[in-house]
Amino acid sequence: MDNIRKYIKIGTTVDSRFGIAKVTGIEMVEEGRKDGGIEMDKIFYADKDRCVFDLDNGHWQYGYQVEVA
Repeated sequence: MDNIRKYIKIGTTVDSRFGIAKVTGIEMVEEGRKDGGIEMDKIFYADKDRCVFDLDNGHWQYGYQVEVA
């Protein structure tokens, strides 16, 4: 990440193991879970590892699996 980003929001471009994609959904979840979280429009970058991200390429990733592109 070449600049300091305070937020990740819907529409942010991220890099994941499935390639570059845009975030289409963010859900803050309990550790180790994929379901049952709280849907968010944006989150602090520091909280990304507590979230699951839906991507426009049809995949989803845990926060630790994505980096802002």
